[in-house]
Amino acid sequence: MRAHTLVIGGGVMGLSIAAELAARLDPLEAPVVLFERREFGAGSSGRSGAILRAFYSDRELIGMARDSLRAYASFATRTGRTIGFTRCGVLSIGAPGAQAVLIERNVAAMRECGVEVERIDAARLRELVPGIDVAPDTIAAFEPGGGFVDPQRTCQAFAALARSRGATLREGARVVRWFVEHGRAVAVEVECAGALQRVEFQRAVVAAGPWTRALLELLGVRLPLRAVRPEQHFVAMPAPPSGAASFERESPEEWLDARFAPPREPRAAHPVLLDLERGFYTRCEPVRGRTRIGALDYERDVELADPDALDERVSADFSAWARERLCSRLPAYSETSDVDAQAAWYTLTPDSQALIGPCPGAHNVFVASGFSGHGFKLAPSIGEGVAQLMLGEAVGAFDPHFFAPERFEQRRARSGGAFGL
Repeated sequence: MRAHTLVIGGGVMGLSIAAELAARLDPLEAPVVLFERREFGAGSSGRSGAILRAFYSDRELIGMARDSLRAYASFATRTGRTIGFTRCGVLSIGAPGAQAVLIERNVAAMRECGVEVERIDAARLRELVPGIDVAPDTIAAFEPGGGFVDPQRTCQAFAALARSRGATLREGARVVRWFVEHGRAVAVEVECAGALQRVEFQRAVVAAGPWTRALLELLGVRLPLRAVRPEQHFVAMPAPPSGAASFERESPEEWLDARFAPPREPRAAHPVLLDLERGFYTRCEPVRGRTRIGALDYERDVELADPDALDERVSADFSAWARERLCSRLPAYSETSDVDAQAAWYTLTPDSQALIGPCPGAHNVFVASGFSGHGFKLAPSIGEGVAQLMLGEAVGAFDPHFFAPERFEQRRARSGGAFGL
């Protein structure tokens, strides 16, 4: 088997990259091939909160999140495939002091980058989310255009899009070996259904989430990536407020014939919350009738030496912490029941920003990993930018220098906050 461009990893990043590469390359002359060791979205992507927001401190990320949100919002009209896009708004909440300074700074940067955002006070917060418990001096950034997508549906939609453009995608195909000739990677050995196959390529990209580090070490490339195990708790979602909700926006998508418009997504009970003061995030999952709660930092997350050894059990301590955090901010949840919990994977870098670009010492092999829990919202920009980078085009979708894999060797990288905040 031969590939012009090989993609390793079938999460949202690998699938987005494959779709963008396939749009640029002839499927017969320059085939794009993707291998996923399990099923599409079986790793970090499928368990993501898939929150869409542009609340960042770095303008590089703000611009990417802005562009990716537009891509997600228009995905159904452009492709005919629904991804569960829900525009419910995103609130980033903080207390006076350092958090308020962060919010003011981020709001100013977001406005400069063309993101619709409001700096709001406690009174406006209570209007947007009736019953929310906030102090009089609480402030927040409100992104009315933000929201979320369904992570599994999004991965499947990207896979279908890549295939429609001529890419070959294989599930259950695990890369077990690299072949190097004259200092250049030229092929991989893939295990699929118990059989081994050699696949030659001209260039490859590894976007395998927590499995990226081990795959690249097989090639002799060592990058500062580590996998940790975040926990998430779910409670029953209360009924959305009756009447027109003040936080919801109609999608800007316009269908010439309403008969072919995608079905309207179920309503969320409230906007997405990033609670800087209390250290948690929460977002509704209306299709499943539940609300997700997770931590905003990685301090409690156990490092995984082997991503395949993920312990699926969630501790009672975390579930109790998550419920207490949520109910302290939104007391209405005190009346709801616990419904589920799950463990997942984050792939971290020292500054909480991804590694994207050619691998040091293996320049026809690229990497796109280490998104540190905040990558899903950037996937359309990542797919476009990686395709541009790999094919030698001018890269307009992101700043390659910002994500350069060798940045930790070339300069002192700053420490990053959780989720790149």
